Amino acid sequence: ARPAHSQSSAAVRPGFELLVPSGTVAPTGARQGDVRRANITAVQLSYGLRPDLVVTSTTGWARATPVGLGSEAKLDLFSYDVGLEYRVPRRGADRRINFKPFTGAGLGARTHNYRHVNVATTHDVATYASVGGELGLSRVRVRLELRDYLTWIAPPGGTGTARQNDVALLAGLRIALR
Repeated sequence: ARPAHSQSSAAVRPGFELLVPSGTVAPTGARQGDVRRANITAVQLSYGLRPDLVVTSTTGWARATPVGLGSEAKLDLFSYDVGLEYRVPRRGADRRINFKPFTGAGLGARTHNYRHVNVATTHDVATYASVGGELGLSRVRVRLELRDYLTWIAPPGGTGTARQNDVALLAGLRIALR
Protein backbone atom coordinates (compact mmCIF):
# COMPACT_ATOMS: atom_id res chain seq x y z
CA ALA A 1 0.00 0.00 0.00
CA ARG A 2 1.21 3.50 -0.80
CA PRO A 3 0.98 6.34 1.73
CA ALA A 4 -1.85 8.76 1.03
CA HIS A 5 0.45 11.77 1.55
CA SER A 6 2.92 11.01 -1.29
CA GLN A 7 3.39 13.97 -3.63
CA SER A 8 5.08 14.77 -6.89
CA SER A 9 8.68 15.96 -6.55
CA ALA A 10 8.31 18.54 -9.35
CA ALA A 11 10.09 21.77 -8.45
CA VAL A 12 8.19 25.06 -8.52
CA ARG A 13 9.75 28.19 -10.04
CA PRO A 14 10.14 30.78 -7.26
CA GLY A 15 8.63 33.77 -9.17
CA PHE A 16 9.18 37.25 -7.70
CA GLU A 17 10.61 37.82 -4.22
CA LEU A 18 11.06 41.13 -2.39
CA LEU A 19 13.37 41.50 0.60
CA VAL A 20 14.62 44.50 2.60
CA PRO A 21 17.78 43.25 4.34
CA SER A 22 20.10 45.23 6.57
CA GLY A 23 23.54 44.57 7.92
CA THR A 24 27.09 45.83 7.93
CA VAL A 25 29.85 46.62 5.42
CA ALA A 26 33.45 46.11 6.51
CA PRO A 27 36.39 47.28 4.37
CA THR A 28 39.15 44.70 3.87
CA GLY A 29 42.48 44.56 2.09
CA ALA A 30 44.98 47.36 1.57
CA ARG A 31 42.41 50.17 1.80
CA GLN A 32 40.68 49.00 5.00
CA GLY A 33 42.04 51.97 6.96
CA ASP A 34 40.25 54.50 4.70
CA VAL A 35 36.68 53.88 5.90
CA ARG A 36 35.23 52.53 9.13
CA ARG A 37 32.66 49.74 9.24
CA ALA A 38 29.23 50.97 8.12
CA ASN A 39 25.59 50.01 8.52
CA ILE A 40 23.79 49.13 5.29
CA THR A 41 20.13 48.96 4.29
CA ALA A 42 19.18 47.38 0.97
CA VAL A 43 16.27 46.34 -1.22
CA GLN A 44 16.49 43.07 -3.15
CA LEU A 45 14.13 42.07 -5.94
CA SER A 46 14.53 38.55 -7.31
CA TYR A 47 12.93 36.60 -10.13
CA GLY A 48 13.25 32.85 -10.64
CA LEU A 49 14.27 31.82 -14.13
CA ARG A 50 14.30 28.15 -13.11
CA PRO A 51 13.86 26.47 -9.72
CA ASP A 52 17.64 26.65 -9.14
CA LEU A 53 18.57 29.87 -11.05
CA VAL A 54 17.43 33.30 -9.86
CA VAL A 55 18.19 36.85 -11.08
CA THR A 56 18.68 39.17 -8.08
CA SER A 57 18.87 42.96 -8.21
CA THR A 58 20.09 44.82 -5.12
CA THR A 59 20.14 48.52 -4.28
CA GLY A 60 21.82 49.50 -1.02
CA TRP A 61 22.81 52.51 1.07
CA ALA A 62 25.63 52.36 3.59
CA ARG A 63 26.39 55.22 5.98
CA ALA A 64 30.12 55.33 6.72
CA THR A 65 32.74 57.53 8.32
CA PRO A 66 35.89 58.09 6.24
CA VAL A 67 39.20 58.16 8.11
CA GLY A 68 41.56 61.12 7.73
CA LEU A 69 39.10 63.62 6.23
CA GLY A 70 38.04 65.33 9.46
CA SER A 71 35.58 64.56 12.23
CA GLU A 72 32.61 66.07 10.33
CA ALA A 73 33.15 63.97 7.18
CA LYS A 74 30.52 61.38 6.27
CA LEU A 75 30.35 58.97 3.35
CA ASP A 76 27.16 57.75 1.71
CA LEU A 77 27.97 54.58 -0.20
CA PHE A 78 25.24 53.64 -2.67
CA SER A 79 25.46 50.29 -4.43
CA TYR A 80 23.30 48.94 -7.23
CA ASP A 81 23.89 45.64 -8.95
CA VAL A 82 22.32 42.66 -10.68
CA GLY A 83 23.50 39.08 -10.50
CA LEU A 84 22.63 35.42 -10.77
CA GLU A 85 22.12 33.07 -7.83
CA TYR A 86 22.31 29.31 -7.94
CA ARG A 87 20.01 27.90 -5.25
CA VAL A 88 20.10 24.35 -4.00
CA PRO A 89 16.64 22.81 -3.35
CA ARG A 90 15.25 23.23 0.16
CA ARG A 91 16.38 20.61 2.62
CA GLY A 92 14.73 19.74 5.88
CA ALA A 93 13.97 16.94 8.28
CA ASP A 94 10.29 17.78 8.09
CA ARG A 95 8.18 20.07 5.93
CA ARG A 96 8.10 22.93 8.45
CA ILE A 97 11.81 23.57 9.11
CA ASN A 98 14.09 23.79 6.08
CA PHE A 99 17.31 25.33 4.74
CA LYS A 100 18.11 26.53 1.22
CA PRO A 101 21.79 27.44 0.50
CA PHE A 102 22.83 29.60 -2.46
CA THR A 103 25.83 31.12 -4.18
CA GLY A 104 25.92 34.04 -6.60
CA ALA A 105 27.89 36.58 -8.59
CA GLY A 106 27.04 39.91 -10.14
CA LEU A 107 28.04 43.22 -11.66
CA GLY A 108 27.01 46.75 -10.85
CA ALA A 109 28.22 50.12 -9.68
CA ARG A 110 28.86 52.08 -6.51
CA THR A 111 28.55 55.77 -5.79
CA HIS A 112 30.78 57.35 -3.13
CA ASN A 113 29.15 60.61 -1.98
CA TYR A 114 31.14 62.53 0.65
CA ARG A 115 29.35 65.04 2.91
CA HIS A 116 30.84 67.96 4.83
CA VAL A 117 34.15 67.79 2.90
CA ASN A 118 35.27 69.06 -0.47
CA VAL A 119 35.61 65.67 -2.21
CA ALA A 120 33.89 64.93 -5.51
CA THR A 121 31.25 62.24 -5.80
CA THR A 122 32.48 59.22 -7.76
CA HIS A 123 30.65 56.47 -9.64
CA ASP A 124 32.64 53.24 -9.87
CA VAL A 125 32.26 49.77 -11.41
CA ALA A 126 31.82 46.95 -8.89
CA THR A 127 31.56 43.16 -8.94
CA TYR A 128 30.56 40.78 -6.19
CA ALA A 129 30.49 37.12 -5.21
CA SER A 130 28.02 35.92 -2.60
CA VAL A 131 27.21 32.90 -0.49
CA GLY A 132 24.43 32.35 1.99
CA GLY A 133 21.27 30.55 2.85
CA GLU A 134 17.66 30.91 3.81
CA LEU A 135 16.37 29.24 6.95
CA GLY A 136 12.64 28.59 6.91
CA LEU A 137 10.08 27.72 9.55
CA SER A 138 6.79 27.07 7.79
CA ARG A 139 6.28 30.27 5.70
CA VAL A 140 8.67 32.51 7.69
CA ARG A 141 12.13 32.84 6.07
CA VAL A 142 15.38 34.35 7.41
CA ARG A 143 17.95 35.01 4.70
CA LEU A 144 21.64 35.46 5.56
CA GLU A 145 24.06 36.57 2.84
CA LEU A 146 27.77 37.31 2.76
CA ARG A 147 28.92 39.40 -0.21
CA ASP A 148 32.51 40.14 -1.20
CA TYR A 149 32.60 43.34 -3.28
CA LEU A 150 35.49 44.37 -5.52
CA THR A 151 35.24 48.01 -6.64
CA TRP A 152 37.54 49.97 -8.95
CA ILE A 153 37.58 53.42 -7.35
CA ALA A 154 39.22 56.78 -7.90
CA PRO A 155 40.81 57.58 -4.50
CA PRO A 156 39.82 60.95 -2.95
CA GLY A 157 42.30 63.57 -4.13
CA GLY A 158 44.26 60.96 -6.10
CA THR A 159 44.66 60.06 -9.75
CA GLY A 160 44.05 56.79 -11.54
CA THR A 161 42.07 53.93 -10.06
CA ALA A 162 42.62 51.51 -7.22
CA ARG A 163 40.85 48.33 -6.21
CA GLN A 164 38.81 48.45 -3.04
CA ASN A 165 37.60 45.28 -1.41
CA ASP A 166 34.91 45.09 1.24
CA VAL A 167 32.60 42.50 2.70
CA ALA A 168 28.88 42.99 3.34
CA LEU A 169 26.89 40.82 5.72
CA LEU A 170 23.13 41.09 5.13
CA ALA A 171 20.16 39.59 6.96
CA GLY A 172 16.50 39.84 6.07
CA LEU A 173 13.13 38.43 7.11
CA ARG A 174 10.31 37.61 4.71
CA ILE A 175 7.01 35.73 4.64
CA ALA A 176 6.72 33.22 1.77
CA LEU A 177 3.48 33.20 -0.17
CA ARG A 178 3.66 29.44 -0.71
